[in-house]
Amino acid sequence: MININILLYGKVKQVDVHESMFEYVKGSDIPYCETNYIEGQPDYFVEEWQSVLDNDLYYEYDAMKEAGEIEIDGQKYIRINRGETQINYVPADSLIETLYIIYHCDHDLRKCTGTGEIFQTEEEAEKRASELKGK
Repeated sequence: MININILLYGKVKQVDVHESMFEYVKGSDIPYCETNYIEGQPDYFVEEWQSVLDNDLYYEYDAMKEAGEIEIDGQKYIRINRGETQINYVPADSLIETLYIIYHCDHDLRKCTGTGEIFQTEEEAEKRASELKGK
């Protein structure tokens, strides 16, 4: 991640420019989010995550006042936000990237929450989920 300054609402603001969606998500609260509880789910399980399917992720901006897209060295970046106060940009081509989150089910509370771990491949995530199941 790099920090750059951009003009936003007529003021210079520092923004975070991430190398990938994975880098952005790893540093956000996304891996700690909740998912639906379903009776009989294992204690630890893996689910796919994509930014385009996340209802809490925002790409919206006012083009007259804000920089929704920026370009650095020929690479386009899109402004992204999930409630953080910091302004973030990710590569435009990373919006379709599929990532994998490990969830833990608390069967007493009937609640499934992300463990905070996110992976770029399903195999890595499943391997780690198996390790967590074995503890």
